[in-house]
Parts: sequence; C-alpha cells; structure tokens
Amino acid sequence: MAPAAVPVDDLLALAIRFVNAGQPERARQLCDHALATLPPHPAVQQLLAVLVLEQGDAASALEFATRSLTLRPGHEPTRQVAADAWFRLSLARQDGRDLAGAAQALREVLRLAPGRAEAEVNLGIVLQEAGEIDAAMRAYGRAYRLREDTFGRIAHALSTPNVGRLWLRLDDLRAALLVA
Repeated sequence: MAPAAVPVDDLLALAIRFVNAGQPERARQLCDHALATLPPHPAVQQLLAVLVLEQGDAASALEFATRSLTLRPGHEPTRQVAADAWFRLSLARQDGRDLAGAAQALREVLRLAPGRAEAEVNLGIVLQEAGEIDAAMRAYGRAYRLREDTFGRIAHALSTPNVGRLWLRLDDLRAALLVA
C-alpha cells in the first residue's frame, strides 16, 4: 500500500516554519518534494522564488515567480517577488555592460510594480549610459515626481562626465525634472 500523500498546505506550513527557523535549505527540500509529487501549486512556486532569490539566483526566481503568476495571475506578493528578481537581474546586466538588457529588466520591474522610484532612477542611469539622455530625463522626472528624495542621486548621475548634463542652479534641475 502506498503512503498517503501529505497535503500541500501542510508541506507549505512546514516549509515556512523552516524558513522562519533559519533553515531555508530544508524548506527548499520540501518545496522540491511538493513539485515532484503534487500538482502544480502557486504558493510552492512563490516560496521557491523567494528561496532562490535569497541565494542570489534571480533568473531561477523569475522562472518560479512566472509559474506562480500563471497559476495565480495578479497575485501581488508574487508580483513583488518577480519585480525584486528583475531588479537584481537589471543590476547584473548593467554590471556586464548589457545596457539594453538592463533597461528591459527595469521596465519589467516597473510593469510589475509601478511607482518604484529606485527602478526609475536606475532606468535613467542605464539610459544615460546608453546615450539616451532625453529618455533618461523622463525616467529621472518620473522618479523625482514619485519621491523627491531621489534628487541627490539623480543630480549626481547627471553630473557624470561624458554622458551627463550640468545645471548651474539646482532649482533649474528640479524644475526640469518636474516637467520631464
């Protein structure tokens, strides 16, 4: 006689207890077991996305988050996990000088989590580095309108030699950002 299957909710509850106890590897084992033995479940996919993202694997996190969103479209916590994964991927792409890839990843962040000022600032930086200063100014403007405390970072980025612009008066820059 085959052993009775453990309900997915019980596996998830135990996996979450392992996460909270600082044992993410045991949580991952339970999630992997659930994937192998039970029908697809969005919460298992979401938890796996979180676990692999914490290990620094943004690409795998995106795969798990996408599967979760396929099963549970519009689930806001999963959208946030996916946005964080895209953000980390954008940083890796920017570091690798894949500016088009970084910009695309940041646009995904903003699609999943509109209103993230830090993503708008980073998009501005990437676009500026790519020589698209007008598009960068629009991204900076959106960031500044979302959160005025981004101004220092924007002003610093814009003063970068060879790719930036220079304002002699910071009030003029603030005014330009408000209409960009």
